[in-house]
Parts: sequence; C-alpha cells; structure tokens
Amino acid sequence: MKNLTGRFCSCIKKVRKTVKNEKGPIAICVKSVLQKKGRTLKKFTCGKNGRVITQKALRPLGGR
Repeated sequence: MKNLTGRFCSCIKKVRKTVKNEKGPIAICVKSVLQKKGRTLKKFTCGKNGRVITQKALRPLGGR
C-alpha cells in the first residue's frame, strides 16, 4: 500500500498523459487524493526523495 506521497505522485503521472498543461494534473490530484483526506497542499516534490507537505484544510464557519 502506498503512502500519501506515492499516491499523489502516481496520480500526477497518470493524469499527465491526458491533460497536457502544467497545472491541470496537480489540481486534479489535489482534489482527488488530498482533499478527500481533509488536507490542502503546501509544497511537493516527486521522484526518488519525494515529499508532500500538507496542512489541514480550512473549513467554513457556517452551519454550526
């Protein structure tokens, strides 16, 4: 089972084949991988020493 960094980087590799611009694969993978876990992206690197640095997502204050 892959950790969060592995899932995020493999998602970018898969989506990059269909979406050709630079930011598209990152946006799609943030939405599908990170935001499901309640996270937002701060910084990432992929490769041999890949890291994904996240923070907790901001939640709206309404609807208490």
